[in-house]
Amino acid sequence: MKKFAIISIVSVFLILVLSCGQENQDQDRLATVREVKVLLKQKNFEAARLMAIDTLDPQLRSLYYEADEHLGHASHLDVRCNERIEEILYEIVRKVPASNVRFNRDIYAELHTLYPENELYKKKFIYYDRKQRGVFKN
Repeated sequence: MKKFAIISIVSVFLILVLSCGQENQDQDRLATVREVKVLLKQKNFEAARLMAIDTLDPQLRSLYYEADEHLGHASHLDVRCNERIEEILYEIVRKVPASNVRFNRDIYAELHTLYPENELYKKKFIYYDRKQRGVFKN
């Protein structure tokens, strides 16, 4: 009977300790959310973004993306998606014969739209676009 009472007391104590720890984590998370929201209202987007950057919490992650959007950054999900699209399109265009001018032009147009700073995509798009319009024949 004493062992059962001791185990019960220890169990209750552990539950209290664990629940207090969880309560503190919840309070910390809510405090962080409030602070990030204040920073967003103050238009201090970089500070808000940095405060919310390394979290798995959905509410903080959405605030991170909001701050990121105000800064003009592409969200990480968009970047990963664009990289995957680029990879797929580039694999396709490598297999397309150069004689299929329209298809090459369309794919390089998409690649150039995704990455306008990429000189290869720009040159290939211009080349196939001119060839499609009959500006020059090669």
